[in-house]
Amino acid sequence: MAKRIAKKSAAGAAPKTQPTGFVSFADRALSWGVGLLCLFVSVSFYTGTYDTAFVKITLLQTGGLALSALWLGLLFAQKRWPVTRQNIGWLLPFLAYFGWNFFVYAFSPYKMAGAEEFFRYVLYFMLTMLVLDRFTVSSVRGVTKCLVLSAWISGVYGLLQVADHWLPGVDVMPWRGFFGARIFSTHANPNFFADFLVFSSFIVLAEFLRTRQKRLLVLLGIAVVDLFFTESKGAWLGFAASGAFFAALFVHFAPVARRLKKHMGKVYIAAGILLVGAVVLAGVYAGKRFQSVSFRAHTWTAAFAMVQDSPVMGTGVGSFKTIYPAYRKPQIFYIEKMHNNETQHPENEYLEQWATAGTVGLAVFLWMIVFVLYSAWRGLQVRRADLPAGEKPDPRLWWTLGYAAAFFGILVHNFFDVSMRFVSTGLFFAVFSALLVRMNQPDELQPCLTEPAPGRLWGVRGVQGLLCAGVAALVGYYVYMFGQTAGNFGVKNFGEGVLKAVAWGSFCGLTLLGAWVYLRAAFLARCLRVGLVLLLSLWPLQWVYGLFLADHYYGLAAEFSRRGMFDGALEYYQKAITANALEPSLRQYRAYVLRQTADLTRTYSPVKGDRPGQTATDYERVLRDLDRVRRHSPNHSLLYQAYGEFYYTFAVRYTQMSTAASLPYLRQEYEKKAVENMELAKQNFRRSLLTDPVNEATYAYLASIALMERNPAQAQEWIDAYRRGPEGVSEPEFLQTHRHNARMEQLEQRLRLPPFNYSPSGR
Repeated sequence: MAKRIAKKSAAGAAPKTQPTGFVSFADRALSWGVGLLCLFVSVSFYTGTYDTAFVKITLLQTGGLALSALWLGLLFAQKRWPVTRQNIGWLLPFLAYFGWNFFVYAFSPYKMAGAEEFFRYVLYFMLTMLVLDRFTVSSVRGVTKCLVLSAWISGVYGLLQVADHWLPGVDVMPWRGFFGARIFSTHANPNFFADFLVFSSFIVLAEFLRTRQKRLLVLLGIAVVDLFFTESKGAWLGFAASGAFFAALFVHFAPVARRLKKHMGKVYIAAGILLVGAVVLAGVYAGKRFQSVSFRAHTWTAAFAMVQDSPVMGTGVGSFKTIYPAYRKPQIFYIEKMHNNETQHPENEYLEQWATAGTVGLAVFLWMIVFVLYSAWRGLQVRRADLPAGEKPDPRLWWTLGYAAAFFGILVHNFFDVSMRFVSTGLFFAVFSALLVRMNQPDELQPCLTEPAPGRLWGVRGVQGLLCAGVAALVGYYVYMFGQTAGNFGVKNFGEGVLKAVAWGSFCGLTLLGAWVYLRAAFLARCLRVGLVLLLSLWPLQWVYGLFLADHYYGLAAEFSRRGMFDGALEYYQKAITANALEPSLRQYRAYVLRQTADLTRTYSPVKGDRPGQTATDYERVLRDLDRVRRHSPNHSLLYQAYGEFYYTFAVRYTQMSTAASLPYLRQEYEKKAVENMELAKQNFRRSLLTDPVNEATYAYLASIALMERNPAQAQEWIDAYRRGPEGVSEPEFLQTHRHNARMEQLEQRLRLPPFNYSPSGR
């Protein structure tokens, strides 16, 4: 490979003929499509959904699907396979990595809970292969322009959030202050924004070295200021490590470095100072928020226990959030101060790769990383050696410097962070790794420019007509449903007005652009296969937009539920479940609402999840939903607590019905049901303590049940068990919350009063 890479690389090779038809259009659309996808994933933020960053996921899903469909259409039109004997060596690490993850997912016991993350893996794979197959030097230039633009938008808005600390009201957006003093720009989370600043800074720096545009130095200064105010510990370590890495590459390979040989020592000293300063700054931030350090330590310990139980194949892509609660340390509940929160990732990408893909998966992942960095290193060696005296270097030398440092920064930051598991960084990891390999491939691996042969006119025209109708219908559906999400939120101030205008403008622009690309590609190709691939992709494009709508509906349902408007909550929960059947938590939330209504009349109710012709009581509906969650996500947060509270509620309800019953046989039937439900409540509360031994509500329910059963000694045991604290917890600040708890003190007071008058021996 070292000999082959010495040839002029494919990304820069000029084709002998410049096609003007479908292939040329498709290549431009794919290149700019990837760039625009990176741009909009970086800068998009939308408050019309429950998760304000869900729009980033939707952009990846819709954009990734559309780009994949166009690329597949091109492959089918040219009747070729993207993997050949000539390029297999360059693709093998990527094929092995994604192939292994697809393999372990096939054997994962909880496929539904991990389906959305698996789908992201599929899209990352398609985008990676697309870049490796079609990108040229002009493609890299277009993507780089989009990344620099996204850095300007994110950086300037981050600076505005910084200014808002001293000039309140400068930031007019409705999300101002979400994270207190920490800024997050358009990235929904300070750590995600920090990760973006780390990798985008070195791409900007490389562009400055290539173009000498001084405004890029201003952008770099903005990025450093923003990074400081994100207060991200891992990001500073990543930034410093990337800076040292960039400096090492620069002094070895940059042409200008030949004139700076006498200053090499100073460069290395500066890089060392940067590293030390970053470590000190990370330590300062760790001291300010030591709980985040403690959270990571306990999470990593639990994740390593997962590795030990599934060392070879792991637990499967997307399974961490499902299986981790069985290993979670009790200290996490004290740190987070909540019991309904899901730890979806372990704050360490390498540990999650190990846990979910096994030792084999981790080894393949590391192989892929080493291969990408080696490709960049060898490419830089070749370009330095081939550079004639007095000539400007190949732009790919600078881009390789920038993208390699950016890639390295992501790798370092994700030793301490989770951002690679989210679209805001995961997309860039996939694109950067493919770009670094593609820019440094040999000359013979340039894109195939063969135009497809025209198909039969009647068949082509028929498919084109169907595609026109389908695209028009999809655009209409997108616009109408987006209007539904945006229409539910009024404009209360200037910031919300700006947000709504930008949202509508961006949405309509991207939707119409995508529609134009689809139709233009189909009519240029005059090939039946291209039209069919694009036509078949319309259904998944509608389906993934439903996931966006589901998050919007969930936000409305949660708000109705919070206000006690249960009919409205049930209506929107049903809409959310219909749009996204893959998310088990939606059914658990609906079960909570059904427990509040507790209607024991057998009826047919579509908004409560009944199928046509099916009748049920709320008792049966709650069990139906909770059982579905248990099948697909058995360790879901508060699942067994929900079971316990459900059975407890109906045990009390049946007890009241027994008291009110006038007929003896009804009284006996209700009493029997009350006893059965109370026993099931106890069993599920005890099961809940296995995954959450900190929740005071569980101990209180068990103590209350013991009092109902006239068993004060058992009630005292549950109170004492809570006050002792969970096994394995020795931190005084955590145990203090158990010793002075008002709820337990009230329960103990009831024990001391009639009719119990209970006083444990020895007290």
